[in-house]
Amino acid sequence: MTKKNTVTTADGSQIFYETTGTGTPLFLLHGNGGSSDYFSYQVPVLSRYFKVYTIDLRGHGRSTNTQDKLSFDLLSDDLYLITAQENIHSLNILGFSDGANLAIYFAASHPAMVKHLILNAGNTEFQGLTPFSQISVYLEYFWFRLLGIYSSKWRKRAVITHLMLRDIGITERDLERISAKTLVIVGKKDVIKLTHSMYLAEKIPKASFVLIPGQGHLFARKDPNLFNKNVLSFLLEKQVNL
Repeated sequence: MTKKNTVTTADGSQIFYETTGTGTPLFLLHGNGGSSDYFSYQVPVLSRYFKVYTIDLRGHGRSTNTQDKLSFDLLSDDLYLITAQENIHSLNILGFSDGANLAIYFAASHPAMVKHLILNAGNTEFQGLTPFSQISVYLEYFWFRLLGIYSSKWRKRAVITHLMLRDIGITERDLERISAKTLVIVGKKDVIKLTHSMYLAEKIPKASFVLIPGQGHLFARKDPNLFNKNVLSFLLEKQVNL
């Protein structure tokens, strides 16, 4: 059974999330401009083993945002509010793209809380994107800024997109403070530079690295069976056949 919930932040924003299943909490964090619907192929499988939290990040999906700017510090505080409301003291996190960046930020800020961390296509620095992707993000941002002259909808989207133009505020020393057992998993054709993904796996003390041939940025959507198998094998610490 899936339950719908919200938590209200100090600034009056409403953060929407759903819970499915029972057991150890597993937070699923979507990417920039998306919503928790991104994980529709993951929830039915992962909720057999965990209590899955699918969260619409601030300003995304069914969550609201009262701020003119977004930061990973602010988004991390939103996640902490959910853990407080749900009385969670230990959890696992799976993050995709900007969701992986948020997962990194949260794990560095609350190292004792996060037991397992799965990072799919995260980047702590804007330069971690491939050159073509950097240009695409710039164009997307300025296009939304232009449309925002005429519509608040696009102004809000520009605020969200601007997150991708900035480094997330995590140093090498911060990465080294993460105590969670970590899986860095990316497709070989991802928009994140391979060298940057390997850098994350190198700097996080208990990290392992998996490169998936033939997959790009949307690996979890394109081949959910393979993605879910890798995730569960890591979380359960044994081979899983789906």
